[in-house]
Amino acid sequence: MTARARAKIKIRRFGGAFSTVASVFLIALFVKNSALASSEVLQALKLCAVMLIPSLFPLTVASEIAAESGTLDALTKRIRKPLSRLLGVGEAAASAYFLGLLGGYTASLGTAKSLYKSGKISKCDCESIIAVSNMPSLAFLTGFVGERLFQSSTVGWILWGINLLSTLILGFINRALNKTRTTQSSLGAPPHPQKSFFGIFVNAIIHSGNAMLTICSCVVFFSVLIGVLRLLLEAANFPEMLRLILLGSLEITSGVTSACAVESLPLRAAVCSFFIGWSGLCVHFQVVALCEGADISFKKYFIFKALQGAVCAVLAYAVYS
Repeated sequence: MTARARAKIKIRRFGGAFSTVASVFLIALFVKNSALASSEVLQALKLCAVMLIPSLFPLTVASEIAAESGTLDALTKRIRKPLSRLLGVGEAAASAYFLGLLGGYTASLGTAKSLYKSGKISKCDCESIIAVSNMPSLAFLTGFVGERLFQSSTVGWILWGINLLSTLILGFINRALNKTRTTQSSLGAPPHPQKSFFGIFVNAIIHSGNAMLTICSCVVFFSVLIGVLRLLLEAANFPEMLRLILLGSLEITSGVTSACAVESLPLRAAVCSFFIGWSGLCVHFQVVALCEGADISFKKYFIFKALQGAVCAVLAYAVYS
């Protein structure tokens, strides 16, 4: 047996042991705090019904229709070429990046996955776009973060601009890494037979509905997890800043909300921007779940998200210093 094979076996065993310990810990944690867990579930479901589904579902449906019908290619015809050169991806993949700037990660993710499955972009381009274009929607940053948390939509626009700049920086890095890649559509998944508009429309609704179920399930679980962990960390007298970073790294909404407790404006903006760039494990779980069956790697995605969080924090601190 080779050293590589032995290493894989050790990793698999470690993963199995970790899953067992984590499962027992979570079950005990939720049972011990069942009342709090129930309350957090209700709050999370309300958040999904009031904010997430109304803002994400229509755009997700429209994004898939645009990608499958070819409308997206027509709308982004003039900007695809410069974007593809900037990001180091094919022109079709650049369209998904542009859509993500406005609609957030669900729009870019759904579009990239759809283009890959239809054979219009390569596996390399799909992985690159998922890694580079994953950012919160403009509505979330200007509305929830800017107006609700910072009482200024201008702050939301600035944070969106910082996030946009970070994705472009990641694009430069991606271009350097992918110098030898090929962007021929033949490298993608085998193309499906062309569907009628009715078929595209119905499939877009079904796929988007399934995506909403996945997203809301992740949000509910992480809301409960954050609620009970916060209680546990407070009882253990964990330092406030450490609690903020730990819990904020799990879910973006909780992260940006807790960042408002930081007194220094430059540091508050930096912490908030880090959580926006990192996006949280909740979003990462959603991305992996929504891409199930697409046969893509997420190694670049996780590395780029960690890097994006750091870049966003540095840029925000510089802007508000």
